[in-house]
Amino acid sequence: MIENLYPIKIIEKHAAYALVLGIAYAIIGIGVAVLLFPEDPAIVAVAVIALMFYPTITKLMRAEEHEESKNRRFNLLDFFRNHQYIFQVYLLFFLGVMLVFAFFSIVLPTLAVNHILKNQIEILYGVTGNAIFSKSLFTSIFTNNFWVMMVIFATSFFLGEAGIFLITWNASVWGTIFGLFAKNYALHVSQNPAYAFFLVMGIVITHTILEAFAYISAANAGGIISRGLVSERFGSPKFQRVLSGTIITLLFAIVVLFIAVSVETYVLGNIHIYQEIVRYSFIK
Repeated sequence: MIENLYPIKIIEKHAAYALVLGIAYAIIGIGVAVLLFPEDPAIVAVAVIALMFYPTITKLMRAEEHEESKNRRFNLLDFFRNHQYIFQVYLLFFLGVMLVFAFFSIVLPTLAVNHILKNQIEILYGVTGNAIFSKSLFTSIFTNNFWVMMVIFATSFFLGEAGIFLITWNASVWGTIFGLFAKNYALHVSQNPAYAFFLVMGIVITHTILEAFAYISAANAGGIISRGLVSERFGSPKFQRVLSGTIITLLFAIVVLFIAVSVETYVLGNIHIYQEIVRYSFIK
């Protein structure tokens, strides 16, 4: 029902409103999860956020699929040019959700954060903690992120725009982790948490956006093109065009992910202030 409170044309003409939606839906999702599922709100919050955004992204994607079906041949540059606003909507929604989870992880008491965002925090101390500054850092990060991207692609391909759940989950994880990095660093060096957060974001924003873009590209490759594969006759020229387009877009997403992980590995291995910030989150 919430999506009926605003015309879809607003999002189509002004993608920046997706940032507002991401922030609003994240606040509502966390609030609903805490009120209705106080014992285990972390996953429920992500599900609620994704469900609220699902009707909006579905309407937008249907319009994109209709436009894609008109093209006689696939061109990667044309694909991104024609669908650039869908990428903007996805990315801005992602950033909105991430900012809200970062905000709550900073301002809420530690005990509340450990309970409300328990599943997101487990990613920090379960995966990140084992990989920091190790020789196999790049392989570890790339392998993990590659499989996340493939799951997003497969989910979008077989279930339409359901990949938004995994994109929202990643936004919640990153927001929580970056927020905790800033909070712990500010606590140990007696710094303003807001300043610490902007410092963290200034360091990680490049690889964060690149990685998010890779995930979104995979979701779009699955969501926009899957219906074309279903609607076209197997082996026909249009079927081959759509199939080749899917493969090219997915390969492009892999290349972007490779660049993102390369940047992330460089940051973790060479930016000493960030190494210090990360280490403070693992001091017992």
